[in-house]
Amino acid sequence: MTRSTDVRISSNGATLAGTLHFPDGSGPHPALVMLQGSGPEDRDSGGYFPPIRGCFLAAGLAVLSWDKPGIGESTGDWTQCTFGDRSDEALTTLTWLRQCDQIDAERTGIWGHSQGGWIGPMTAARDRDVSFLIVNSGPGVDVIEQDLFGVEHTLRQDGASDADVLQARAYMTRIHEAASGGMSHEVFVASVMEPARGTPGFDYFGEVDEGLWGFLVRNMREVYDPMPSLERISCPVLAIFGEKDALVPVAKSVRIFEDAFAKAGNDDVTIEVFPGADHRIGVGDPSGFADGYLDTMASWLRARVELR
Repeated sequence: MTRSTDVRISSNGATLAGTLHFPDGSGPHPALVMLQGSGPEDRDSGGYFPPIRGCFLAAGLAVLSWDKPGIGESTGDWTQCTFGDRSDEALTTLTWLRQCDQIDAERTGIWGHSQGGWIGPMTAARDRDVSFLIVNSGPGVDVIEQDLFGVEHTLRQDGASDADVLQARAYMTRIHEAASGGMSHEVFVASVMEPARGTPGFDYFGEVDEGLWGFLVRNMREVYDPMPSLERISCPVLAIFGEKDALVPVAKSVRIFEDAFAKAGNDDVTIEVFPGADHRIGVGDPSGFADGYLDTMASWLRARVELR
């Protein structure tokens, strides 16, 4: 029978509240940490994680996830964090996990979704003890290109005109320029956000409060490009994409991943693109996972991690 225990882990001055789930059987178990996408996400990523976690538990892995700082039971404030801070959290939790009696320290890995698909490779490049990495809808492009792609293609999915798309991309560029220049929130609201209210693309970020604006400013000081991290990863990698992802340029990301891992000399890389699937590898209405999605992860793990 699976079981779980609530945990508290100190990282960057915050206390991360999370849950460590154990599979059936006695340990020590291989394990992974699950990294959420952007925004104020809890340890279950608003309900997205549990069925994926169930797949990992059934395969024999323990799974750890936590509330972002300031969310749920965690202290701190996620809007004060940079991508580097998120990677620090992942490193800290992996170190903590490897010290647990029921965990096999030599078989610990990372699963990261969306923004977590940036943080996972960053962390695996920093920690050579990461045994495996699963990137779930992780962009191969930098933050600026991903935002521009996302605002354009979410509008195109809704049937927006070329003129609307151009206007939305121009607004996104103004946001980037204002954030990279360290514009104050008050000035940003008056000079950039309010004039764009009600125009195409405004809802991509919507109401940008002071906290979110601070997060954007911090993370635009040095725009994150995943390529240098990808080129340093030596562990086995599974990269998963949905063909119809409106937030990530899938074809370009696949090419970037292939080039980066070739430069790294990493020959244990599997890339899967699920036809018709979206950013969460969902299909249909109501959305369910694409056929074979969970099985692909489980079988890939069984081939690379000694599972029961």
